[in-house]
Amino acid sequence: MSLDPRPVPFPRVGRPAGPPRLPFWAVAVIAACCLVEAALWIAPLLGFADARQIAMFLGAFWSPLFWGGAGIYPGQVAAMFLTYGLLHGGPLHLAMNMISLVAVGREVTRLMGPWRFAVVYAASQIGGALAFAWLQPQAGPMIGASGAVFGVAGALVVQAGLTLRRRQRSTRPLVRAVVLILGLNVALTVLMPSIAWEAHLGGAVTGIVLALVLGGRRV
Repeated sequence: MSLDPRPVPFPRVGRPAGPPRLPFWAVAVIAACCLVEAALWIAPLLGFADARQIAMFLGAFWSPLFWGGAGIYPGQVAAMFLTYGLLHGGPLHLAMNMISLVAVGREVTRLMGPWRFAVVYAASQIGGALAFAWLQPQAGPMIGASGAVFGVAGALVVQAGLTLRRRQRSTRPLVRAVVLILGLNVALTVLMPSIAWEAHLGGAVTGIVLALVLGGRRV
């Protein structure tokens, strides 16, 4: 019997699969929202007491402006579709949206891929603003990433439902979760009338439609 002098390699042990990571662009959006809110909190300490009010005029979504008003600066009508999602009403509002984005964004990244996730987020933010402008044509200012987050959540529900159907598993837990989310949204709308439920609705519908169109294939 001959012995092989070459060393026997140890078998490779794969790393345990953890939760999917957020794509870089999502991390950048969260960082931008946090930096904006931090700046608006620090500004009064530096003598800029009207910083938040000025930010509202420059960056919030204003329905009358969308329907034909004159902007403060050139291109504001288009820019506000982006900037309103970076502004929040305070740390609590910011925390709720960013924690929700992290929670649902990881799963959407796993099911749809990072770039389809980006398309859903951007389109839902636009869809939320359009719904707000349509249902509240004289209202404003409207701020926050809630419309985009609801769109991502809607896309997640659709993708999870499609996955469960393909695997021939019950969708009852998913239905219960959707009912719970809708109930919480209605309750928050009643308890906090300042919440722009129109943007939530527009974002959710946009996310659901896009998820049905794009399907579950990853990019």
